[in-house]
Amino acid sequence: MKLSKASWIAISGVLWFVVGVGLLTLGLNFIVFKAQMELSETTSLIAKIAPLAGGREQAALALIAMGLIAGFMKGRFVLVKTVKRVTERIISLEMPIKFSQVYSRGYVFLIAGMVLLGMSMKWIGLPMEVRGLIDVAIGSALMNGASAYFRVAMHVHKELKQSQ
Repeated sequence: MKLSKASWIAISGVLWFVVGVGLLTLGLNFIVFKAQMELSETTSLIAKIAPLAGGREQAALALIAMGLIAGFMKGRFVLVKTVKRVTERIISLEMPIKFSQVYSRGYVFLIAGMVLLGMSMKWIGLPMEVRGLIDVAIGSALMNGASAYFRVAMHVHKELKQSQ
């Protein structure tokens, strides 16, 4: 199977998008579940924000909004640099491109480290709503970064069609 450079870039975007949707969903579930827990609990972040927000549901919504905004900012200003670096690497490769050529060793270690960090949140014992906030932020950032991959893939695809 011979994939074009645009296809490799789009595959990278799809991977980021799928992981982002998974993390966003997980984070939303954590926050909503915590908001629906016992009303007598007063130590959680949601319980502390609830009086300011007007209730537990509004506090959960505020946490979700904060996570989405943080994720948008991270995706737009930080992850776009990673997308640029990875797409420039893919574009510079000679055809046919093998899977082992697409991502640098450092990028693979970075992804593995992020996965381990995400898994360690469970073992560290972070409060559910804090973990949810982090997952929402990272998930939305990855989805935003995926859109950058898709834009570059479309641009590369158009360039390849014009050169043929």
